Amino acid sequence: MRTRTGRLLAAVTVAGALLAGCGTGPNRVDAAAIVGQDTIPLSEAQPAITAVLTRPGLVDGLRARGGSSADVGRAVVSQLVVRDLLARAAAEQNIVVGDDQVDAAVAQAGGPQAVESTSVAAGGARAAIRDRLIATQLAARELDRLSVTADVAVARSRDEAVTLARSLAAGGAAAEKALSGASTAQKDLNIRPAETPQAALTPLIGVPAGQVAAFPLGSGQGWVVVRVTKRQLDAKPAGPAVGSRLDPQTLGEAGILLLTPTALRTGVQLNPRYGVWDPVSLTAAPDAEQAAQIFPAAGVPAGQAG
Repeated sequence: MRTRTGRLLAAVTVAGALLAGCGTGPNRVDAAAIVGQDTIPLSEAQPAITAVLTRPGLVDGLRARGGSSADVGRAVVSQLVVRDLLARAAAEQNIVVGDDQVDAAVAQAGGPQAVESTSVAAGGARAAIRDRLIATQLAARELDRLSVTADVAVARSRDEAVTLARSLAAGGAAAEKALSGASTAQKDLNIRPAETPQAALTPLIGVPAGQVAAFPLGSGQGWVVVRVTKRQLDAKPAGPAVGSRLDPQTLGEAGILLLTPTALRTGVQLNPRYGVWDPVSLTAAPDAEQAAQIFPAAGVPAGQAG
């Protein structure tokens, strides 16, 4: 998860310090975020943010890469939300991570200080390592049998992407015309991590069938629009287990992307001081202009949208 949080910390520069921000919660005054019926209170989030910001050298290194304390706040709150989603997925799939596994993984990483020096590690090293272990187990269980089929198009701007996504979600002849009119488009693209392990890092692996997503490529490279027409977790495995062909960090990142259906079913809201929830990357974006959007496609048969 080190690279994922590093990208979040270094990706954008936001003026002003997070801790000076103000605002009420999405629905509850004391909430940093709301996940389903669960509240992540400000009393939990703010000390976690402070603990990260006061680590020696972290802020200076972050600013040298063009980041800010606001990036730390979003990264911490994102990790707390993902932690809640991981717990839900673990309960649903009977994934159990024992204390002995956590101890061994912390030791293998070089100890708590080493873990905290290379990642946000909200809530401490043990909590962060437990998150990683759950995420890797989730990915190892699902990637071998995961198959996603989607129509994909590239847009030059967010506005263009959102307009196309809305058209595709509406369905009908107008949707097909909009797709064919995109500058770069491909119908019925199939993604199988079992055949191409690196495909495990595309956000497409988590978008449920019957959904249309618009999300940024990053670094000003435009936006991608995907209409997922089929997503199955019972495809025939191909080749060696994906988990044996990906490093633990990549496997953990894939496991988080696979939480997208859980997040959509559960619902996530952020306190505005921490930005806007991105339902595709499963992180807090600085504002709505930088966050992905997902729209339910019209006319999806029952049972095909999950």
